[in-house]
Amino acid sequence: MTDRGVGYPRSKMSRRWPIACGLLAALMVFSSLGVSQAQTQEGVAAADGHKKVTIVAQSVPTPKSTDVASIAMREVLQAFHEKYPYIEIKPFVMPSIEGSSMDSAPLMAIAAGIPANALYVNFRQSSTFIEHGFLAPLEVLLARVLDKDHPKWRQTDAEGKWLEDPTPEAVAEALALLKSRVRGPVWPVVYREGPVDDEKHVWALPYNTLVQALLYRKDLFAAAGLNPDQPPKDWNELLEYARLLTVPERQQYGMYISSELSWGTYTFLVSNGGRAVEQDADGKWQAVYDSRDAAEAYVFAWKLMRQNFEKDGETIPGAVYKGTGSEVGRMWDAGQIGMRFNYLKEDMLADINPQQVGVAPVPVTPSGKRGSEINATMLGVFAASSAEKQLATMEFIWFLTSDQAQEIKTRVMVEHGFGPFVSPEMLEKFGYDRILKRVPEGWRQAFEVAMNNGVPEPYGSNTQNIYSYMSRPLEEIMRGDADLQDKTDAQRIEIVQDLLAESAHEFNVKVLGNLTPGQIRFRRIVGAVVIGLVALVFGFGFWSTWKYFSNVSRQNLGANHKFRLSWGYLLLAPGVLLVIGWAYMPLVGGALMSLMDYQLVLKSTFVGLDNFAAALFDDRFWAAFARTLYYVALIIGLGFWPPILLAILLDEVPTSVLKYVYRTIYYLPAVISGIIVMFLWKQLFSASPFGPLNQALLSLNHLGPVMATVVKLLLAGLWLSAIYVTVRLPFKLDELSWLMRSVIWALAVVMIGGTLYIVLGPLFNGENPLTLLFGRYHLEALDYLGNPDTAMLCCVLPSVWAGAGPGCLLYLAALKTVPEDLYEAADIDGASNWHKIFYITLPQLKFLIVIQFIAAVVAAFKGGANFILAMAGTKESTMILALDIFIRAFLELQFGFAAAMAWILGALLVGFTAWQMRMLARAEFKAGGK
Repeated sequence: MTDRGVGYPRSKMSRRWPIACGLLAALMVFSSLGVSQAQTQEGVAAADGHKKVTIVAQSVPTPKSTDVASIAMREVLQAFHEKYPYIEIKPFVMPSIEGSSMDSAPLMAIAAGIPANALYVNFRQSSTFIEHGFLAPLEVLLARVLDKDHPKWRQTDAEGKWLEDPTPEAVAEALALLKSRVRGPVWPVVYREGPVDDEKHVWALPYNTLVQALLYRKDLFAAAGLNPDQPPKDWNELLEYARLLTVPERQQYGMYISSELSWGTYTFLVSNGGRAVEQDADGKWQAVYDSRDAAEAYVFAWKLMRQNFEKDGETIPGAVYKGTGSEVGRMWDAGQIGMRFNYLKEDMLADINPQQVGVAPVPVTPSGKRGSEINATMLGVFAASSAEKQLATMEFIWFLTSDQAQEIKTRVMVEHGFGPFVSPEMLEKFGYDRILKRVPEGWRQAFEVAMNNGVPEPYGSNTQNIYSYMSRPLEEIMRGDADLQDKTDAQRIEIVQDLLAESAHEFNVKVLGNLTPGQIRFRRIVGAVVIGLVALVFGFGFWSTWKYFSNVSRQNLGANHKFRLSWGYLLLAPGVLLVIGWAYMPLVGGALMSLMDYQLVLKSTFVGLDNFAAALFDDRFWAAFARTLYYVALIIGLGFWPPILLAILLDEVPTSVLKYVYRTIYYLPAVISGIIVMFLWKQLFSASPFGPLNQALLSLNHLGPVMATVVKLLLAGLWLSAIYVTVRLPFKLDELSWLMRSVIWALAVVMIGGTLYIVLGPLFNGENPLTLLFGRYHLEALDYLGNPDTAMLCCVLPSVWAGAGPGCLLYLAALKTVPEDLYEAADIDGASNWHKIFYITLPQLKFLIVIQFIAAVVAAFKGGANFILAMAGTKESTMILALDIFIRAFLELQFGFAAAMAWILGALLVGFTAWQMRMLARAEFKAGGK
């Protein structure tokens, strides 16, 4: 605990050797040692002489933040700087991933070696931070900071070790002071066992406590005939009010629940007495969200979101809007959402208009229970920071949680007119009795009830991803895969509990790793077999490719090939060394990493084949692999042939001016950054009714019966024409190979099968399929990226659109090599354009098409992660293998496991790469037109 050195431990340098080689590696090691020594000397001087120390802290506002909370925080920082002028605080800035900004940013920064000194600690990520040794025990640091009589407590030696440790009495006194600043329900989250010993320590300190309460729009209540001063008291009233507030023609929803269903419904779970995880008698964490209490809570959530109800003669499928992002805030402000659960902060209840928005406690369950999620914004000290930075960070955290800081924030909010929004506790504590009278009584009641019944969100070991497991059965229920509409409540509870039990068992086994010794032994045997196959595949692929190229080079170079090859090797040597240093050395490092439980701060341990065994028995790995196959099929099926077709069309443009115009137009997407392309398309795919695609879709609802029928018949005619062309094409082109014919017929079968499913599907539900073709449209806004059936397709389409133009350039160049006399001979024989394409153009491009096909398959397997991350975030429905490897490594910090996954993926692609290399070895290149 107290022997950690200044900066990253030196043993870490030995684990980073694959990053560089030779003299560069030696210089890096020498430089890092010099910096470490300088930091050590600076730390001693800083403790005594108060030299300037700069720390990076999360939750510090950036200069562009202008909200009142940021202004208040700047006042706090100014007061801190006046008290500690030698400490400079810089805000933490790091790109983050949508939906997990507070989790992803610090983890990626730690993995990159540029962490914040004051780390934001999320409840669910707290165990990850603690188990990986990222956090320093605060009670020891606080004892060093508060005591001014023992300077050696704050000094280090040349190796970065503390000269003296605080006495047990001083540590115990600091622990009591820390506990006095932590709310009761939050204390078990911050005070628990560490990664090295069995002793408990305080790992983070909350500077703001958050609780869930119910917010509701008073104006919408009044419009629906409800009393604005009487919010729903129990679940029955909540369901009744939500349905009364739902007005489909105004796109108004009774309630909002986050699309992350398990988090959005967590308040229902804890209110009914359910819990996500708990520790058993042996201290092991177990998923327990499969209880009857949990099932009852989720059945009620289903009633809110999916149960059909009648209103004004119309059947409405649920009274909830599910979504995330800024669109929800816009709809709330526009009066399209009647109620929502929201966090109330300890220092500021809500920055809302009390005349328009009411605040109420979480409704009571039918059994009389009440609960609420409790959370906190917490900061911890990064354990691998230098000594003076650790002390400065502790000073900052201690000041941030002090009464002085709370008084400053309260004063600033009052001065800026936000007094009625400040917590009544803070107003009363700092003497703002006049403003206290203006705070609605319901706000105080909501906070007090929530605090008294607060249940922390999951914080046990490996619970950072528990919401994704909890959401799977909920998503199945909400999609209607498990039909609950015509069931009794008892039957619904039984069905839901079975789904939850399956999910909880999966979480316990696969995430928490509760395996028997026999299961572990069997997995290791399988892992040994697989790693042997991986080594064999890589070795054979490398040997066969090398041998093939050697044989080809001997044939081409003749008898004097050895002499000529030596000059070639000499010329290639600089490039080969660079490739070895920057590609193959990290590859070897990744191989070693796959055999270790790799840690960034703590000591890494050798685990042998456990990572490979865990990957092979991990359903998440195989699910990601299956989605990768689907992704590759979409990329190849939709994106491989458009460049070929586009090149043929552009080559047929009659004039030079039009050639340049069209080629410029199609190439323009390549000028735009790929990420920009993704964000542009993401706006098109907005789930809001006001999104561009949804607006176009919903505009069909305004067509009259006749015009709507005409449009339907036209679309149906186009689709049937496409099927006819696909079926007839193999017969028209009788010289096609059987392989090509089989592919086209398979496509025709898929198209016909999809058509029959759409047409005959209503018959099985007792409906008339002709209603699909006649009458008005009754379309709803689609959640393109949120729907698992369309999310992957939506992620692929932008890549196809942006890549078709640049991808056709190679084929345009290859078309110049096709002899013109072949086309002239075909014209004489009376060949049609189709015959020319399939019997002259494509056969002449066959070699290039095969090479490009292999490259496209390999690239599709390896790539796509960045685009999918920008489009859909970390949704399970779009989690391909490349993205899952990134998530495992940089967000879950399972570096060894991720490396093993990468090696398995690489083994699958070696065959494609060897095939491509052989094709290239036989390639002959010639200038166009010759």
